[in-house]
Amino acid sequence: MSENKNFLDSFKPYPGKYADLPLESVQADHTQPRKNFGITSADHSRLLKSISTYGIEDPLKVCEIESGRYLIIDGHRRFSCAKELKLETVPCRIYPKMTPGELEARRYEMQNNRRNWRPIEKANAIHKINQEYKNISKKEIATLIGITQKNLFHYTELRDMRMEYLELMAAHDMKEYQMVVFMQLLPKLRKIRNFEIDDIVKVIFKKVNDGLLYRRTDFISLAKIFSTASLHEEEILLFLEEASISVEELVERTQLSGISVQIKNLIKELSIKKNLNINLTEKEKCLFEDLYKLMEIHV
Repeated sequence: MSENKNFLDSFKPYPGKYADLPLESVQADHTQPRKNFGITSADHSRLLKSISTYGIEDPLKVCEIESGRYLIIDGHRRFSCAKELKLETVPCRIYPKMTPGELEARRYEMQNNRRNWRPIEKANAIHKINQEYKNISKKEIATLIGITQKNLFHYTELRDMRMEYLELMAAHDMKEYQMVVFMQLLPKLRKIRNFEIDDIVKVIFKKVNDGLLYRRTDFISLAKIFSTASLHEEEILLFLEEASISVEELVERTQLSGISVQIKNLIKELSIKKNLNINLTEKEKCLFEDLYKLMEIHV
């Protein structure tokens, strides 16, 4: 126990030392664990744009390895952009020379203790920016903060969403993309028998929580089905009543009921023609004769 205490006591806070270091005096750590940052070309372009507009807001964390030479502990992406932009200096928090073990422990803490902004936090920040720059176009605002106009619109919608929906999103730990597609689904929802829209929303969140509704395509499929709810009311009702039915199963059921939809449309078309005294074409007569024979066999 005392050995552990002495070991932990060997780690201590270092006084803050900051300086703009020449780019050539800083080097990447090619032994660092994160080989793939999961960064897309869009992410890289966004960071590049941010640094070219604002500069490097968050200093690189570097460790002095010898006089005038520094190894990056944290900030490889910013360093890469700085080289691409041909910056002469980079802002750095400088740590003294340390053992490889201490360096990795500090790197782990720096990178592991970060939390990304929650979508509603982003939405609130974007709202403040919009309020401040009322005379600036949405395109300019989106460019300023490095997002698309479409995402800017979605964040605005998110902030304006009813509080109980936001609470449900937080309670069910919805991903950002799920929030966006949920907002696109919401206007398509309609009452189904005794299920009011708020009741349907609660069912949707429950299915998200149970892993029965999580993909972007699930939300899109559900929106399409609700768009023609009058044709699929029985299937939607079963989906809402049965906790175990997924969107994928609902899609299958609505596809199976597709033949009944086609027959309904056929009856409707035939009724219109009859009311208007329009004669069937020879081709239509043949089709109806075939249908009649099938009905005699199966009905």
